[in-house]
Amino acid sequence: MPVPGEQNQGARLRAPALYVYGIVPADVEVDGQAQGVGEAGTMRVIRHREIAALVSETDQNTPRPTDRAAHEDLLDATAAEVPVLPLPCGTVVPDRAAVLDGLLKPRHDEFARALRELEGRAEYLVELRYAAQERPREPDVRALVEALAPVSARLSPGRPTGRRDTARLAVLAETRRAGELERALDTLAEGWAGRIELRLFGPLAPYDFVPSG
Repeated sequence: MPVPGEQNQGARLRAPALYVYGIVPADVEVDGQAQGVGEAGTMRVIRHREIAALVSETDQNTPRPTDRAAHEDLLDATAAEVPVLPLPCGTVVPDRAAVLDGLLKPRHDEFARALRELEGRAEYLVELRYAAQERPREPDVRALVEALAPVSARLSPGRPTGRRDTARLAVLAETRRAGELERALDTLAEGWAGRIELRLFGPLAPYDFVPSG
């Protein structure tokens, strides 16, 4: 989801700039214990009508190796409680005006609609890892899709793992149905014992279901 404004590239940012994590409903209250990227300042929200941006102050101008994990940890914790539209790791803008005028105001209706569609839902990532370095097989992926379709709102190929013996399926599901999702996977795992290991991650921010436009 490209965002207007500077994203840790080009000229040095004046301090403090704002690191933007994602878009949330305007009525969200920030957890005072929430930890963001690096030596982040106090987490806060910048609101505009129905939506808000989750931000913290930063004086960084280049991403650090640990930033992605902190960025995703904060978004995943948020997604477990409220709908969230994740922004790319390293999204930094100069100030509050840039958040409002470059992000929230021009895309308000788009973001508000997407948040309504995500209400009560989060992403769950299913990983299939094959024994003996076997390559993933299409029939197995189809069986996984068929088993999870009844408890899923949407399905999508997950982000690549870089492993030739592993496949991923991203599932957008209602958080209240997480138990049903787990039971469906348990049934598959019994039939695949010794050949395929199934792992479930979530709830996560909906990285694989956010519009890219």
